[in-house]
Amino acid sequence: MRKYKIAALIGMVIMGTGSFMACLCTAQAPAMIGNALLVISLFIMAYAFSSWQP
Repeated sequence: MRKYKIAALIGMVIMGTGSFMACLCTAQAPAMIGNALLVISLFIMAYAFSSWQP
């Protein structure tokens, strides 16, 4: 159960970073990296919250 909590926390941190980059970066490359981080965090959080439900 502990690894799912950690995965959920990591997913939330990655989602925050990705949304910050995707919304506020003016250059195209960092904004695309932010979008990729958002997609990755969705997969991580789906894995974590499907096994652990607070």
